[in-house]
Amino acid sequence: MRANSSLFIDLAALDRNTRALRRAIGPGCRLCAVVKADAYGLGAARIARQLEESGAGMLAVYSLSQAEAIAQAGVTLPQLVLMPERDMEVGGDAHRMLLAGRLALTVHGSGHAREVADLAERLGGVTIPVHLEIDTGMSRGGATAEDAARALACISDARHLRLAGVFTHFTDSAGESALCLQQDAQLEQFLREHAADIPADTLVHASNSHAVLADARLHHGMVRVGLAWTGLAQARASDGCPIPLEPIVRWESQVVLTKEIDAGVGVGYGSRWTAPRRTRLGLVPVGYFDGYPMSPDGRTRSVRVLAETPAGPSVRSVAVIGAVNMDQIVIDLTDVPAVLAYESGFVGMRVEVYGGDPAAANFLPAVAEASGTHAYDLLCRISPRIPRVHVGGSAVERTAPEPIASRLSHGAMSA
Repeated sequence: MRANSSLFIDLAALDRNTRALRRAIGPGCRLCAVVKADAYGLGAARIARQLEESGAGMLAVYSLSQAEAIAQAGVTLPQLVLMPERDMEVGGDAHRMLLAGRLALTVHGSGHAREVADLAERLGGVTIPVHLEIDTGMSRGGATAEDAARALACISDARHLRLAGVFTHFTDSAGESALCLQQDAQLEQFLREHAADIPADTLVHASNSHAVLADARLHHGMVRVGLAWTGLAQARASDGCPIPLEPIVRWESQVVLTKEIDAGVGVGYGSRWTAPRRTRLGLVPVGYFDGYPMSPDGRTRSVRVLAETPAGPSVRSVAVIGAVNMDQIVIDLTDVPAVLAYESGFVGMRVEVYGGDPAAANFLPAVAEASGTHAYDLLCRISPRIPRVHVGGSAVERTAPEPIASRLSHGAMSA
């Protein structure tokens, strides 16, 4: 099997991002890297190993199965499971992680606290560290302040539960910071009212990626970052704690066919785009099956084409035209100079589907905005059939076969 494109993941940039975050939050604050959903499709095992080497103090995952997969890859960082878990295999990987002090569970209310206490008994009396989630407005997981007080009492009374953390989740840290401050005030009030039942070494955490960038007052004893370590959470001018972050993801494909059409000829299903002039089209084997988003409102999106010249790399932005297909998109190559073509034409020219330049239109958050969605959504949509190529570490590591580009003969550059 040969792949039509590759997703390049820069581990050196990940290292720099992690260290920059670590410096920004200071020595008194712990860095928890969120690696849910296979590290947002980037390969949790390899990402987690790099995060561990770069100074992360904890990982957060959604489920026990995610935690076990990371531990099986040799990662020894403690992990926080965010899902309300109620069962665990005796003698299984998660049980062994508990015994080694490398696993904590989230408690979502008083009833769930009792279920976790029962789980500890079924596991032979192993002590389970728990983080109590306070719902301050997300209305998702977690307990209301009233029920959280009952959960706290249950944790205190249980023989085999240990309160290791108390936290909340901001509803819109990328938007209005006043709302984060309101939610944080609710968390602080809970901590004050129940200080007698909260050990001094309990980790308090609230900030996710944008909150880390926005306001150092929200950092507490630990921060949870996901989009920040990918470099896709870019600081805004209003952020009080800007951190230089580098995008670590680049999705690359290539032109596999070119053709010319006359002015007035439509392109793709429904002829949503019509050539205003004689136009050179390029076919790129990336479509919505691969995770490239369709555009419901017809807004223009771009990719970049790359070529090597005697003067160095040439990078040009070109429009994606017509409807996105299952396995392919069409791009407008009309304004790309012929001097950048290969002997066989433009076939084989590299196409940067998503790039790492925050100022470019093919920067993943920019594509997400143009598609009416979120960067996480587009990142997690990228199909598993696209090889993940981890670069910048000790060696290039592939998680799928060689891309088709490796077998395309580019030939010499035309003058």
